[in-house]
Amino acid sequence: QLIVTISRQFGSGGHQIGERLAAALDIPLFDKDAIGQAAKEYGLYERIMATDARQPSPTNSLLFSIAANMYPLSRNGISLEQQIILAEEETMRNLSKEGSCLFVGRAADAIFRSAPNRMSFFIHAPIDWRAERVAKHYDMSMQKAKNLTRQMDKKRAAYYAGRSESKWGDAQTYHLSIDSSLLGMDGTARQILAFLRAQQL
Repeated sequence: QLIVTISRQFGSGGHQIGERLAAALDIPLFDKDAIGQAAKEYGLYERIMATDARQPSPTNSLLFSIAANMYPLSRNGISLEQQIILAEEETMRNLSKEGSCLFVGRAADAIFRSAPNRMSFFIHAPIDWRAERVAKHYDMSMQKAKNLTRQMDKKRAAYYAGRSESKWGDAQTYHLSIDSSLLGMDGTARQILAFLRAQQL
């Protein structure tokens, strides 16, 4: 069994690289949406929401965010946001028990840090290269794209800091850190695949 985790800077193409890698390894990919859906199927969100009938459905991420602010403490003294985080982690652990898989984001490398079969990767690239991709994808100016890219990086770093004592993006935290601008999506995926095969995984 193999657990692959991919953390990535915004605009680096980490998700696309993860998709290519998962396809090559013939294993499922789990990102924020897939984990959320799995948590719903496991009944974890329903269990959380049962603590307060006023709380809206977790299927809407915006409402979920609003709910976390409106109802900061649940009946058991744990914030709604913290309960969501715990539900996500439980879901990810359950998914990993079903077989080899790949996680994109969600601080997966921290959650599975003690797993002997974990291989973690961090995808990064120069800010201008990433902003150019973001500008094209969202049809916005380079300056707006650069601002958005920096904003999302800070958001991801803060999210990671809430789940790990390690620093997001620190090369020592991952088995391999790679610049996706050098080889592109396909080439980067091939390099990671070669790395895994060299480890006989």
